[in-house]
Amino acid sequence: MAFKSKSVKRFSVRNFLATILHAFMSSPTDLPGVFTQGDTRTPVGDWHSVLMTSELSSQCDLERMVFCKCTKDVQHEFILLHFRHPVQCHAVAVLVLDRTSRVECTENNGGSFRSVGQASVLSPSVSQVPAHDTISTTFNSPSALESYLTQRYRSYRFLSNLDFPASARPSAMQVSVLLCVLSKHSPTYRLWQYQCYWYAHTVWETLKTLFDGCQETTLIDGRSQFWGQDVPKAESVGEVCKQYRVEWALFENVVEERRKRKEEEERWLRMEGGAQRQPEIDKERRKREEAERRVEEERKQREEAERRVEEAEREHEAEMNRMRERVAELERRAV
Repeated sequence: MAFKSKSVKRFSVRNFLATILHAFMSSPTDLPGVFTQGDTRTPVGDWHSVLMTSELSSQCDLERMVFCKCTKDVQHEFILLHFRHPVQCHAVAVLVLDRTSRVECTENNGGSFRSVGQASVLSPSVSQVPAHDTISTTFNSPSALESYLTQRYRSYRFLSNLDFPASARPSAMQVSVLLCVLSKHSPTYRLWQYQCYWYAHTVWETLKTLFDGCQETTLIDGRSQFWGQDVPKAESVGEVCKQYRVEWALFENVVEERRKRKEEEERWLRMEGGAQRQPEIDKERRKREEAERRVEEERKQREEAERRVEEAEREHEAEMNRMRERVAELERRAV
C-alpha cells in the first residue's frame, strides 16, 4: 500500500516523547499488563491471560499507534501502542509490540541486552523458526520509555501515526485477541513471508480495517522496506480480519458464560447467608406476626365493644318506644 510522503522538519525522538510527558503523571498501577511499575517483555498469549485478570482491560482503549523502524542493520520494524486508562483519563501507557525469531530471543537471554537492530538476518534455509511475538512495558515515564527504546533498538525513527476516534477505539482486550490470532495464523518466523515487516504491517492494517474512522499520518516513508527496497511479505489482512471476528465472538460468549456463572454463585452465596441467619429471621417474623395479631385482636375488641354499645342503644330506644305506646294507650282509655 502506497503512502504519501510528507517532509517533517526537525523531527526528533526527544521532542516526540516530550509531548506525552503529562500523560505519565500519577500513573495508576491497577491494570496488569498495561499500567505497571517496571519493565516487562511478555509473549502475546501470556499478555492476553494477564489482561483476563482485570475487568478494566475491556475498558482500556487504544487511542494511538506509532509505526517505528530501526535505522541500521536489518531495519527492524515495531509498533508503539498508546492505551488510555479508563478511570484516570490523564494516564496513558505506551507499550512496545514486535516480532522477532525465537532464536534471537534465546541468544539475548544470556546476559547483556543485544539490540534488535544489531541482529543478523537469517538465511532463507534456516528462516522457518518459531516466532517470538511480544509486548513490552516500561516504567510510565518518558525517560524510561526513551531509555528502553534506545537500549533495545539503538537508532530508530517514527514513520507513521494512526489515531483512533473516541467512538471506535479497540480495547486492550480486543487488541490481545487480535495478537493471539496473528500468532496462531503464523506461528513461525519466515524471512520472506512472516517476518517483523509482515507483523507490523498486518497489525497496523488490520486494526485500521476493523475500526473505522482512523486518522493516519505519514511522517516518513519507508514502511516494509529494507534500505529502500520493498520486502516480500505475505498479504494476510483480509484473512486475519475474518479470523479475528470469529475469535472475538467466541471470546464474548465465554465472557458471558463466566458472567452468568458469577451471578449464579453470588445468588447461592446470598442464599447460604440467608440460611445461616434463618433463626434470627424466624424470630423477627414471629415478632412481626405477634404484633400484627395483637393489632388485629384489639381491632376486633373495639368492634365488639362498639357493637354492644349500638345494641344497648337500640334496646333502650325500643324500650322507650314501648313505654310511650303504653302511656298513649292509657291516655286514650282515660278519655
